[in-house]
Amino acid sequence: MARASSRRNQPQVSQQAMGRVHPVTFLREVVEELKKSVWPTRQETTRLTAVVIVLAVTVGFLLGGLDRLFSVLAKFVF
Repeated sequence: MARASSRRNQPQVSQQAMGRVHPVTFLREVVEELKKSVWPTRQETTRLTAVVIVLAVTVGFLLGGLDRLFSVLAKFVF
């Protein structure tokens, strides 16, 4: 004999009990959490942006070089 589903025994949950929050309350909480965040300084942002740009250009050249190498090899083989 099959067991009865345990879902039938659970009470109905209203929408407010499911975590609904008023939009104004939500925005206030967002602002409070953002105030707790530690934001990078202008120097850190500039330095890290430069690192990202240099790495992107380097990887671009690396992938371009590999593409060129493989295309030459493919022409040689075929």
